[in-house]
Amino acid sequence: MLAIRPAASGSSMSYSISISAPYFVVASTNSDVIIELLTQQSNIKYAVIVMPRSSIKLIGPNAVEGQGVFPGILDFNNGTDYVGFYDGSVNSTSFTGTFTPIIEVNKPSALSYSRLLNPIGVNLTIYVKSGIPVLLRYLVFDGYNLTSNDLINTLNTIPVITGYPPITLDLAVGTDCNSYTIYENFSQPIEAIPIPFIINMGGSLIFVVSNITLMNVVPFSEVSVLEPGDLLVSKEPINAAVFKLTICRISQDLNYTGIETLYARDYVEPLDTNISWGLIPVPFNASGVSAIRELLSYFNSGHFTVSNTTYPIDYTLVNGTGNYIDYVILTMAILRSLGIPTRAALGFAGEPLGDDVYVYHVGGSAVVWIEAFTNSGWVAFEPISTSHYHDYAQLLSIILYTALASLLLMIPWVIGYYVYYYLSRRS
Repeated sequence: MLAIRPAASGSSMSYSISISAPYFVVASTNSDVIIELLTQQSNIKYAVIVMPRSSIKLIGPNAVEGQGVFPGILDFNNGTDYVGFYDGSVNSTSFTGTFTPIIEVNKPSALSYSRLLNPIGVNLTIYVKSGIPVLLRYLVFDGYNLTSNDLINTLNTIPVITGYPPITLDLAVGTDCNSYTIYENFSQPIEAIPIPFIINMGGSLIFVVSNITLMNVVPFSEVSVLEPGDLLVSKEPINAAVFKLTICRISQDLNYTGIETLYARDYVEPLDTNISWGLIPVPFNASGVSAIRELLSYFNSGHFTVSNTTYPIDYTLVNGTGNYIDYVILTMAILRSLGIPTRAALGFAGEPLGDDVYVYHVGGSAVVWIEAFTNSGWVAFEPISTSHYHDYAQLLSIILYTALASLLLMIPWVIGYYVYYYLSRRS
């Protein structure tokens, strides 16, 4: 609970909360170290602190020590979100101190693609040079609006400021890995950088994207990673980007312990929809990848078809038909009910031009798929097959029914607040 701190006579009231919690180093730059407090206080969702390197001492790859007043954000489960200052000390294992809010951020309760404008228009064309076909991934959805049938994003984006490229996103752990270099060129300057991504098509679950490294941007610019969602944002508009994409085979013998585990918890809450489990003749005796394979086998057994009409979840289960989004939502609901963190991802599919070049016309060819967090990390897959190509070479030949081009940019307010309060505090 937030408690009112007594204020001096004539001054305004301020609020503070006592915090004592272990932490994890999320990112590090030349000037700052960013940590997330792993607080167990039930009313707190996120606690993120930006610590100037000049005020602390690095004593290990995931440990710092020091004391002072540091800018940061505090996010509560009830949706209240504050930008403010942490006052306390951090040692090799935990932070102890208080948080004082400065600004309360009033955000919409849900961000729906159907109600947002596209800030850069629909004329942007992206050319990708790649030895393998990829989807371009922009954003993730964590929820579903039962009334409007919209996929929604209710999450607060946490900026992980990582300085200049290269920047690596660790997503999964697998075996028999191969790396590919991918070049992106944009028809007009862009700040939200689409990430090349591989998903499992045709009801299969074979490959994972182990990690994605942004090698370079042109012109050279500082780049931020916004979590949850892995959206890359450049400080200045760029014309081109170079990635290294590592793809592996799924290994069920590994337990993933990367930074992404911090954010998987945001995708485990049940969706606001009811499932009649008696309509699903699948035992789900397994967990993780095995449970997903059982569900994919059920949806792709020939009893279900994709239509252009959206139906209630139970209607799809009974009659075996529904819009592709119906299957996305149904898959999210089932897997989350089994305790598997699951999210929907937005991207775009390319058209091959030959010579390993693909063209992406943003405003069309929008693609939505499922990503679930397993013992190997995040695995991406198509819940029901909409493609005749099931082999790896033609993994991404897919155009879906929905038009989701309006969520291209999501530059959060919090980056500006970080910069403003951090600089004003130091001045």
